Amino acid sequence: MMQIVLFLLGLGVAGCAAGANAIGAPRPDVLRDVEGYAIASCLANQAQPYLREQGDAWASVIIQRSRADLDTLARLDEQVKREIAKGDMAVIRNEVGPEKDKILPLLYCAEIIDTPSVRAAIRKAVVKLSPAYRK
Repeated sequence: MMQIVLFLLGLGVAGCAAGANAIGAPRPDVLRDVEGYAIASCLANQAQPYLREQGDAWASVIIQRSRADLDTLARLDEQVKREIAKGDMAVIRNEVGPEKDKILPLLYCAEIIDTPSVRAAIRKAVVKLSPAYRK
C-alpha cells in the first residue's frame, strides 16, 4: 500500500514539475502521452508476453489518440531501450528462498521515466510535440 501511495505522490510531483498550476492539477496531455509512451515502450520490451502485449497496446492507444510525431516517439523508444540495456531491473529477495531474486518489471517500467536519460528524452519530446497539442 505504501508503494502505491508513494507512486501516486510521485505522479503529483511530476505534474507540478511539468508546470501544473496547482497540486492535483492534471498533467498536460502532451506530458501524459509522452510519459505514458515511455512506460509502454518499457513494457513492450520485457520478456513476459503479457507485458509486451500490454505495452504494445498502450503505445498504440497513445499514437491513435495523440497528435504525436512518430519520429519523436521513436527517439524516445530508443532511449528507453538504451536504459533497459543497462540491466538495472528492480529486484527484491524472494520470501520463499533467500537465494532467489524476484524481478519487478512493472515497478521498473513505472519508474523508468525518472531516470535522467529517459527524463531528458521526455523533456525533448514534450518541447517538440507541444505545438501540436495546442491545436
